[in-house]
Amino acid sequence: MKHYLELILISSRVHARQHRMTLLCIALSVFLVTTIFSMADMEVRSQTIQALHEYGNWHIQLSDITGEDAALIAARPKVAAMSWYDILNYRLDEGYAIDGRQAAICGIEPPLLTDIMTMADILEGSYPGDGEILLSENAKAIQNVALGDDVTITLPNSVSMDFTVSGFTENPSTLLRWDATGAFVSKTTYQSILQNATGQPPAPDHGVYYVQFDQSANMRAEINEIKQEFHLSETQVGENVKLLGVMGQSGSSYIMMLYAVAVILFLLVMTAGILMIAGSLNSNVAQRTQFFGMLRCLGASKKQIIRFVRLEALRWCCLAIPLGAGAGVAVVWVLCALLRFLSPVYFSGLPAFGVSPAGILSGAIVGLLTVYIASGSPAKRASRVSPLTAASGGAALTAPAFKEAVLFRPILPRFFKVETALGIYHARASKKNFLLMTSSFALSIILFLSFSTLVNFMGHAIRPLRPYTPDLSYISPDNTLSIDPGLAAKLSEHPAVKRAYGRMFAYGLPARADGNDIRINLISYEEHQFRWAGDTVVDGALSTLKADENAVLSVYHPDSPLPIGSQITLESNGGVLNLNCAGVLSTCPFTQDAGTENVICTEDTFRRLTGASGYTIIDIQLKRDATENDVKALRDLAGPGIIFSDQRTGNAEARGAYWAMALFIYGFLAVIALITVFNIINSIAMSVSARTRQYGALRAIGMSSRQLVLMVTAEAASYAVCGSITGCAVGLPLHKYLYETMVTAQWGEPWTLPIHALSAIVLIVLVTAIVAVLGPVRRIHAMSIVDTINAT
Repeated sequence: MKHYLELILISSRVHARQHRMTLLCIALSVFLVTTIFSMADMEVRSQTIQALHEYGNWHIQLSDITGEDAALIAARPKVAAMSWYDILNYRLDEGYAIDGRQAAICGIEPPLLTDIMTMADILEGSYPGDGEILLSENAKAIQNVALGDDVTITLPNSVSMDFTVSGFTENPSTLLRWDATGAFVSKTTYQSILQNATGQPPAPDHGVYYVQFDQSANMRAEINEIKQEFHLSETQVGENVKLLGVMGQSGSSYIMMLYAVAVILFLLVMTAGILMIAGSLNSNVAQRTQFFGMLRCLGASKKQIIRFVRLEALRWCCLAIPLGAGAGVAVVWVLCALLRFLSPVYFSGLPAFGVSPAGILSGAIVGLLTVYIASGSPAKRASRVSPLTAASGGAALTAPAFKEAVLFRPILPRFFKVETALGIYHARASKKNFLLMTSSFALSIILFLSFSTLVNFMGHAIRPLRPYTPDLSYISPDNTLSIDPGLAAKLSEHPAVKRAYGRMFAYGLPARADGNDIRINLISYEEHQFRWAGDTVVDGALSTLKADENAVLSVYHPDSPLPIGSQITLESNGGVLNLNCAGVLSTCPFTQDAGTENVICTEDTFRRLTGASGYTIIDIQLKRDATENDVKALRDLAGPGIIFSDQRTGNAEARGAYWAMALFIYGFLAVIALITVFNIINSIAMSVSARTRQYGALRAIGMSSRQLVLMVTAEAASYAVCGSITGCAVGLPLHKYLYETMVTAQWGEPWTLPIHALSAIVLIVLVTAIVAVLGPVRRIHAMSIVDTINAT
């Protein structure tokens, strides 16, 4: 050995176990930061994909501006694309039709399809010229139209205009839902259609302009400059809030609050990583008091000891940082692959093996800087170790520790024995170590509670698909009972149909409930729908409806006049019938007007009350292997006079939106819980290892294995209990603040104590702390007393 720093390699071999635990702690810290930040990065990417798919690649929408102003805005250096747009029959209620089927007519310019509304890509053909029209792809199946065919647009005033089909675009989910066709025409053609429909020239400022900025632009500054330069009011400038939000460019006050929440969570993750590493280094140096004292005896200066400790710590980073970062990247790969598998339509553009440079860099920086900074204090403490301490090896601490434990015992409850008191004293003997350990435990609870608010946010921001959500629906065009009930049975027998279920509706029926005049929407359920409704029963029982033919269900809301037991009097087929409210549902899929109550009954009861047997709507859920040919065959069964609603695309969008958020949010919580478990196990193991010589001395004077277990358990419990109390004291107010910022401010729902999240993380901390002592104690017990006392 030619240099004292070569002792670093020798020390790593001699103290291999302690070094492995320190390496694991640093790797876990890097893993936590890398994984959380990489997942956040991938979540932003997935939300960006979702925003582009749902709303398009535009940043602001300008209305009521002249063509001259639009040309000036398009010429701005930071404007990447701009397109004019207008639409007729947006709600499909204005009387525009193509070959007899209702249609939405859109006036566009080429950039709208090529750069802005990328979810409406041209699949076949080209942009329409004069006398041409671009149709949504569903026109092929609905109207048997091909490229180059002629179609006729019928206007509300019965004027007809003929066009040639120039191509087909992707299907917007809204059109599929209402069995309508989308049509895109050039600006001049659109103005011609509008003039023929209204009998007068279009206003010069009709329509809107979609603006897409360059990715490098300061979009907030650009938006404000455009407003000022062209004197535009707030109502004239609309923003793509979701897209700007995920890009960090939104000016929405609510989005700004979400940014503040993100910063808080960012700081919490960073702090957690720092505390984990600091605590580990502190314990590692404490274990080698004798080693550093011996170096002092051999002539090492304080400066050399400090340099030794810091270089040793940085050497650990060479292995721990790649391990932690690599594990974090692997977790992100799994989540990205799951997203692509669960929603391929939505996230096919998301890389299966995506790498987040920001996440890896954050983890590496946290690991490197924290190790360097956190090693400073242990290094200084190591440099102050005296030769006397080296000779005693720290074993002299056992006597005063035992003495203080005996003195400390009387102030504890009587059932605390000396080994328990000694364990509590060990926990609080080093104030710095106690602070680092309890802070690490507490921060795990704070992190979990803080990130759990994202679950509440997701529950309000995104509505997942319900079990009753259909793929296809047959709808009466005038919401009457006009659909043949035999159609439901016929559909159920189709090989591509998983289940078919119909509903009958009678709207606004006058009734009396407990002496009060009300109106009700009477809705029938069959066996499938009653089974799904079983999870929403808050009072009463569904079985009553089978036993009592006059029993019905009401739907809860705060002002509902129909609690359980209410008597509803309803005119029925020229007579009067009394119905009994036998149960209350917390929710149902149908909206209701103010002053009108939704009432659920069986099909037999509905027919007896109304005398009608037809359905208002029939829903279908398809089997997984259903093909487009199956859907076409099911469409043909609808026949004329029935709206065929294809909701598969909308369901795919909803499913993609849910998985995009749910995977990452629950991934955050799973990673935090996993890190909590590993951190506690590693911290307890290092704490026990640091006192191995003291435990050996205690065993030498007669301490039994059972007493040793109780002592170490008391020490671990001290960290866990104090950490849990601190974590709850800080975490709950922070949870309340984050909840009110993200949920209450937007949806008005008040904060409630997060019993489930709190119980879960506190239980994880306490149980893990108790279980974590078994391995180290078993290892000490397996060693001879002499080996334990001489352990280094």
